[in-house]
Amino acid sequence: MFAIKHLSANQRLLLNILVPTAYLLPLVLAYFGPKNFGFGIRGLVYIGLCVGAAGVLLWVAAMWTLGSSLSVLPRADRLVTKGVYRVFRHPIYVGIVLTLTGLFVACGSASCLVYVLLLVVPLNIFRARAEEKVLLQQFGEPYRRYRDSTLF
Repeated sequence: MFAIKHLSANQRLLLNILVPTAYLLPLVLAYFGPKNFGFGIRGLVYIGLCVGAAGVLLWVAAMWTLGSSLSVLPRADRLVTKGVYRVFRHPIYVGIVLTLTGLFVACGSASCLVYVLLLVVPLNIFRARAEEKVLLQQFGEPYRRYRDSTLF
């Protein structure tokens, strides 16, 4: 794993642009691509929309809870353990995956679901590991206890 702190200002800027773009790209592809809503099963449209909405709510709640601690690249100024962070260590990443998965099930886009599985999920796991490394270095045992008491 590369060290975030050794990146130049230009490399950090590039990552701050590329990471959100990785989440936006499948939405653009789904919008312009062919649609088979719910893969031909009407109930899947509603299930997908509910999963997507739950993902957005989790994502927004996590961002709200983080407040000024929110950043694209890993850093730690305080350990956040309240709100949705009582249950999930990485609720933003869980919310992103739920949002995209739900929307792509609803619009019936198999290629975008594959994109989520092959790119978004691994990207989020990579980001979570990088964050956990920073948090463990910064907070030590209190973070270890928190990590052991929460879900991904």
